[in-house]
Amino acid sequence: MSGRTWRTFGALALGASALGAVQPRPAPLPEIGASIDVRVVNVEVVVADWRGNRIEGLKAGDFRLLVDGREVPIDYFTEVREGQAVAGPGAAPAAPAAAPPSPSPIAAGPVGVSYLLFIDESFSLAAYRDELLQRLEDDLQRIGPEDRMAVVAFDGHKLDLLSDWTGDLDVLRRTLRDARSRRSQGIKRLVDRRQDEADQTLSSLEDWYPEPPYSLHEEVQSAVEAAAAAMRGISAPPGRKALLLLTSGWVAPSAYSPYVKPFDGRLPSMADLGTPSDVFEPITGTANLLGYTIYPVLPPAPVAETNWTDASRMGPAPLEEHGFISSPWDLGVNETVTYVAHETGGVPIFYSLRQSALARVEKDTRSYYWLGFTPEWHADGRNHGIRVEVRRRGLKVRSRSGYSDLSQAAQRSLRAENLLLFGNGQDVRQVQVETGAPQRSGILSVELPVTLVLPADLLTPVPVAGGYELRARLSMTSLDRWGGKTDHRNMALRLKLPAAPGPGDLARYRTRFKLRNREQRLVFAVQDEVGDGQGRAEVDFKP
Repeated sequence: MSGRTWRTFGALALGASALGAVQPRPAPLPEIGASIDVRVVNVEVVVADWRGNRIEGLKAGDFRLLVDGREVPIDYFTEVREGQAVAGPGAAPAAPAAAPPSPSPIAAGPVGVSYLLFIDESFSLAAYRDELLQRLEDDLQRIGPEDRMAVVAFDGHKLDLLSDWTGDLDVLRRTLRDARSRRSQGIKRLVDRRQDEADQTLSSLEDWYPEPPYSLHEEVQSAVEAAAAAMRGISAPPGRKALLLLTSGWVAPSAYSPYVKPFDGRLPSMADLGTPSDVFEPITGTANLLGYTIYPVLPPAPVAETNWTDASRMGPAPLEEHGFISSPWDLGVNETVTYVAHETGGVPIFYSLRQSALARVEKDTRSYYWLGFTPEWHADGRNHGIRVEVRRRGLKVRSRSGYSDLSQAAQRSLRAENLLLFGNGQDVRQVQVETGAPQRSGILSVELPVTLVLPADLLTPVPVAGGYELRARLSMTSLDRWGGKTDHRNMALRLKLPAAPGPGDLARYRTRFKLRNREQRLVFAVQDEVGDGQGRAEVDFKP
């Protein structure tokens, strides 16, 4: 390649902070907070009577929108009826706006839905998962011209993007067929659960309390964080968004389970409580943050007491062996998925031979009301509660429960998560990366020289004294061989050039990173601070 090459040495800001030990499970996601440049918050609202029949024809004046318990004006109002937006008059603001109002979030006409399918292979039994995926494939004709779908799988250690957003039914069919051939960890989770329930039975017969099943609930937490990462990592589509959460059950530990000794000289403390709001906040908070409605999709739940392989059975099996909700675990799963769905305005979808999950989600997302309001953005990172009420009696309302006050920095963090996790997008440029000889920097860590070779036209040159400067945000994370990752680190990347770069020019940016001395893959993301350029690079590190 012809062109000039500039060499710049970066500061050691990122290299000075050691990456934490990479675990086989995803690390907790970095916190997002502050403010966003979008002025309107949109709330999808489903209204039904006591029989569950949808109510059509309501106006903005029929609703009360409360934020943190205080009523706020509804600035924009649209009814979506059978996938078609019917523009309706919005309520006037309580006071004149200082700036022109933002455009209506929906134009009259067809309204599409973006379905993100998350396949939790860490808890799903392969046979049940495959049956659900086959039903989804058979129902793909429900994906309309305005709709799209993306598919992500989590095997207990790493996320795989099986398909980015697409409305191509042939691509989606191939993706779902390939997903059915993937390995599942559900049988291992079932064995763990049987052992846990056997310990509980033993504890009821003897004066003995088993140790809490920390490993099982840690796996639940890993899957929860992976689902949140999938929403944050994939590019955000416009319009209505639905997360189809395909799993065989997540349960939060209870303070009143057999693992807590209620008569051991103390009452259960808050530390013992594993409430859904604590355990599942990563997924519900991320869904409300990005505007996803969650629809948990559960297959028939095999129970630990089943003995369908026992040839000595002389009589019919009890009802719980056929997947009826009867055990404490199944009751916990039901409570969990109901909570997760309710917090985001969705509903849990249990296995049915009559109607597939996609058919029910498609039906639920075709008719609703879209309410928009303009909050006062303070860039403080706070979460705010949302409650929608109908002024008419006897009607039930379902909607998301809150929103977050985001910043531009948080938006950049979302884009960095997308680049680091999936690296998808036609506008993502490949960046070359070179590594030098590592130098020991402690008992378990090393310093690794790294050089990023950037196409100079990836970044927008800014005139400065003495030449030009390229300004970017550099993010980096580390993946182990199981796919577990660290929180991503960020730093400002500055490249000072004596002249404006031209086509074919390269810029070499050198820095050092402090790493754990173990085999891992380093992933880098570069985002232009001035323009829209973004690049990605990967390199394997072997001690």
